This record gives sequence, structure tokens and C-alpha cells, in this order.
Amino acid sequence: MIELAKAEDVVRAARTNLGLEASATIDGEYIAAGLRRLAGFLCPCSPKTLLGSMVESHRGLAGDDFADRVEEAIDALVAIGDLLELSDVTTLDETVKSTWLFAAPPSFVLRASGTAFLLGLAPDEATPVPVDLQRRLRTRGTTRTIDPSPGEDLETLLTGLGLRHLSMENWLRHPKQEAARALVASLDSLLDRQTRSGEVADLRVLDGRRPSRRYRARWCEPGTLNGRYIVRRPQAYGADLWGYAELANGAAVRLIDFPPAGSRWRGCDIAWRAQMAVDALSGDCQLYRRQASGDAVTIDLFSPIPDWARRRLAFVGEELEPESSLLSYRFSPAEAATEEQFLRDFLFLQSDPAWK
Repeated sequence: MIELAKAEDVVRAARTNLGLEASATIDGEYIAAGLRRLAGFLCPCSPKTLLGSMVESHRGLAGDDFADRVEEAIDALVAIGDLLELSDVTTLDETVKSTWLFAAPPSFVLRASGTAFLLGLAPDEATPVPVDLQRRLRTRGTTRTIDPSPGEDLETLLTGLGLRHLSMENWLRHPKQEAARALVASLDSLLDRQTRSGEVADLRVLDGRRPSRRYRARWCEPGTLNGRYIVRRPQAYGADLWGYAELANGAAVRLIDFPPAGSRWRGCDIAWRAQMAVDALSGDCQLYRRQASGDAVTIDLFSPIPDWARRRLAFVGEELEPESSLLSYRFSPAEAATEEQFLRDFLFLQSDPAWK
């Protein structure tokens, strides 16, 4: 007998298959787990391929904002290290270079407490550990951790299962600290040395005059804008190209692409940090929200942050499902003080005084 399945029953079955709590909720944990499963089959592929496959498989099941949520989750999986994003990848057509996603091999990073931060994908499994360890897996958003049992050597156990042990120092590596003025000056110097660019089609501009609390609303058409802006533009294959441009009456007269040759950082990471520096210099710093409750402090962010910053916050604290923010993390009071200083020093952010 054929029955028409309800949307909530389909989602509940999918969650169970992915090893998640059985419910009809399409939350961040479910989207991340579903993307990992799809990536295990599809990678290497372009970000657009993974996005399209996830959205198409949930037609009639998810809301209108599902594509945006999936796009944010893909970026989160790249930031945390489950997916590797490589630019300038050459495929069958050697004249076409694009950005592709690759599945990171199963690996882990150990916290000082002994908790293992699980990374990477297994092509034929929802999680790259055996069933007995899957039962101990804790998921929060895109992060997955395993706590050691009393007397257990979790490092030896995971290494014996074939997972690669990544050092905390290498995994949390970040750019050098520099002042906002110096960062923007270096970009301006690079732009000054560029010759006039030709016509740049489909350019989108990150307008710093718009409220930073609404990141997506800051993107606009060039119109008749004048000045220097963070920009992005689509390419035929792969993720959008990011850059820094000088506009005259809405037309790009000079343009540099991110990342520059030899850089280990993603184009979007360079662009997001640069915009934070620009906002700080304009006297309108991007703000984070700090909320203390009992023995925990929650820090909410309203714009994307570079992957190296996201890794650090998720590793030191605990990633939460955000409410009225883009990203949310929980820390102990001592950890929060250190991470707030990190946000000020490296991302030029300031605490929202309304939440002091």
C-alpha cells in the first residue's frame, strides 16, 4: 500500500538516519549533518553543486530561507575544517579555474581537557567513528566532540581507528595582529598600484554605510557609488570572487582580487576582516553582544568572521544555535574575557554597550 508521507515524517526519518535526535526540526545540526553526508558522495565538487543538491533534496520540506541557511552551513563546515576549499582548481578544461570543495580526511584536535574535536568526513558513513563512539558524540551546530571516559586514552583510541591527530597550534593558526589603519593602508597601497580595470560585470558591493547588524542587507548594486569598497562577483564555476575595488560613479576603475598570490587565507576571510577594519576606522565598529548568565557568558556575532576566528571560538567555547544573531558561542567567564580581547585585537570588534 502506498501512502503519502508527511513532511515532518520525512525529516524525522532523515535525522534518525544521520544519527541525530528524532524530531521534525530542520536545525543547524541537521543541515550540517546532511551536508556532510552529501559531501561524502559529491566531493570534490563546487560549492554551488553541494548547495544545489541539498536544496533540491529538501524541496517541499524546508522554508523559503533554507538556501541561505545551507550556504551559511557550507561556509561553517569549511571554517571548522570538515570541508577543504581550494581555489584555482583546474579540471578537464585547463583554461577554466574555479573553487572546489574537497572532503577533509577524518581527523581530530584535542582540547587541554582531553575532549576530542572531531573533523572530516567518511564517504560511506554519516560519522567517521564506529557505532560505540557515535553514541558518545556531542553535536552543537557544526561542531562534534567526544569526551573521554575515566582513564581512557582518547588520543590513542582515535589514532588507532585511523583518524589523524592535528596539533592545536597548526589548526588554530591565524594572521598576525595589526592595527585596522595598517590593514586598510596595505590594501589601499595594493589598489593604488593597479592599472585601470575594464568593465566588471555583476559586481556586488558591501556598503559600509548600511547597518552592520544586517549583513545581507549591506550588499547592494554599485549604482552611482564612489570610493573604495569590498566587492564580490560570480564566476562561471565555483564560489564568488572577492576583492577590493575603487568605484567611480558605480564603475570599477581599479580592482584587486582576494586572496592575493601566496596567501593561505580564503578571499572571503580577507574581505570580512578588511570590512571590520574599515568600519572601525569610520567610527562605526561592528558590535558583538555579550550576555552573562550564572557561570556562563554568551557572545553573539552579527556578521561572518574568518574561518581561523571561527575555529578558535568553537574550540575554546561551545557553539550554540544562534537566536537573533548570525553566530553564537558560550564560554566560561575567564574564557570570555580572553576571547573578547581576541575579537578586539584581531577583528576590531567592540561589545555592544546596550548589553553591558
